[in-house]
Amino acid sequence: MAALLIGAVTAATDWSTPARRDPARALLLGPREAFVAGAGPNPPVFEVTELVLFLAAGTAFVGTGVIAWRRRPSDLTGRLVVAAGLLWLAGGLRRSGEPAVFTAAIILTNLYLPVLIQLMLGFPSGRLRYRWERGFVGSCWVLATVGVAGEWIFFDPRAVALESRSTSVHLLLIRHNPALAEIVQMVVGALAGGAGLVLVVVVLIRLRTRSPAYRAGFAPLGFACLVAVPVTIAILASAIRFPGSQTGWLLDLRYPTTAVLPLAIAVGVARYHVARVALADAMVEIGSASLDEGFVAALRRALHDPSLELWTYSHHERRYVDHDGNRRDPRITAVGRAVTVFERDGTPAGVLVHDESLQAQSELLAAVRGAAELALNHQRMDDELRNRLDEVRRSRQRIVTAGDEQRRRFERDLHDGAQQRLVAASIMLGRAKRAADEQTSRGLLTQCADEIDSALAELRELARGCYPPVLSERGLGAALTSLAERAQVPVEITGTLDGRPDREAELAAYYTAAEAVTNATKHAHATLVRISLDGHNDELRMIISDDGRGGATPTPGGGLAGLYDRISALDGHLELDSPADAGTTIEVTLPWQVGERS
Repeated sequence: MAALLIGAVTAATDWSTPARRDPARALLLGPREAFVAGAGPNPPVFEVTELVLFLAAGTAFVGTGVIAWRRRPSDLTGRLVVAAGLLWLAGGLRRSGEPAVFTAAIILTNLYLPVLIQLMLGFPSGRLRYRWERGFVGSCWVLATVGVAGEWIFFDPRAVALESRSTSVHLLLIRHNPALAEIVQMVVGALAGGAGLVLVVVVLIRLRTRSPAYRAGFAPLGFACLVAVPVTIAILASAIRFPGSQTGWLLDLRYPTTAVLPLAIAVGVARYHVARVALADAMVEIGSASLDEGFVAALRRALHDPSLELWTYSHHERRYVDHDGNRRDPRITAVGRAVTVFERDGTPAGVLVHDESLQAQSELLAAVRGAAELALNHQRMDDELRNRLDEVRRSRQRIVTAGDEQRRRFERDLHDGAQQRLVAASIMLGRAKRAADEQTSRGLLTQCADEIDSALAELRELARGCYPPVLSERGLGAALTSLAERAQVPVEITGTLDGRPDREAELAAYYTAAEAVTNATKHAHATLVRISLDGHNDELRMIISDDGRGGATPTPGGGLAGLYDRISALDGHLELDSPADAGTTIEVTLPWQVGERS
């Protein structure tokens, strides 16, 4: 469309000498301002340079708008800038000598202004949020259409006596009435100047009162407005012929000052790319500083939002907390602030509290969201690693304590069991040597042999508890069957294993079953124990349940605590469910880790 309009303007331009000097065809000017300049000592003459500047400004609008549109397709900003550029270019048809084309072009002359006004008031999304903004933009549209048409209804440019007489014919003319035309033109110019002053005041207020993040994004467009609007007001004021208003230099300012607007929009678009680069730098902070220090500070610098906050979700307390640990509610935010909630696997992870202007920048917000989610994940993994390291330290201490306790238990078992029997056998041997008759000696030797047999049985049982030979020779299933045969309560074993897991996994599973059977017998007074096995190439799963009195809890140095540590050391998982008077269930999951066996 822009290319077609450029071609149409170039083809329709009348390059005859009267047309080039015709004030009625002056681009971007109302009839009053154009003819005041035409009556001055240096009346404007249309040149190729002016045409190039005009087309370049319109092309800059369209090009910048297309870029902004593609960068932020959900916003109206890009579309508004494109529309302003196309309306600007269409106004260039005013250089045509064809009455219908000239008439359409003078109506289109100022239609780009309401579009730009909406762009400024609706920054950053281009959407008007307040009723007064919609009313103001609507009034500007009426002024740019009905008001501009009203300026020409009673004005015939051919009837104005100038050295360079106009040859333009427009189809809006009802009758030439210079007095009435002057009143209409002055009123329309005054209203346009008043609208410009209102816009300047609004821009100044926003630059002064809005948040730093908003000001950082709005500043280029706001300053461009503060440059362009005063020049436009000065050109409108030339209608009253103030000193110097009839010189050509004032009119020449309308092109460079207007061209500042697409430049400001381009700077605004580039700013968000710079912010994304700053976010990339912020990602470096994740690895070098805590979430509360370097990363949040880097986000604040990147977004020019010193009040930005990142809250984390405490699953233990089921609430959001800030970096000081204070409880925060994302539903309660200050005016001008917005929240972006992060979730991980459907559960809350954190909240980013930021300036509401960031919501209109979906691409930048997505980058910020990704950075914050990565930071939260980094913090979560760091916390998990710290907790795991602490648990490893505690586990090592428990393992040392359990080892000491196990050695004491072995010493006690040896002292109270096999050692006592061997001492008794030694005494009996001594008595047999001193016996007076053979019958007494034989009786003592028989008792001695019995004591030695009992001691050997106890030593074998003790050795089997350290490492059962059947486990290494025939596997976990056979070892559990042997355990069931020796148990004092019935033990049912169900399920099968698809092959054999690693030795460490087999040994951990066997010790878990042995401890569970021992506890069910000695402490829970169970009458039945069930062991269920399920194993394949991914994991080994075992469930042990009894019908005892329940209430089992791990104690420091106890057997259950040792099992927890052993299972955890193999990256396994142990769950204990032992409600009072309802039996005990232990579920163990271990990695299979099949390897070559010698």
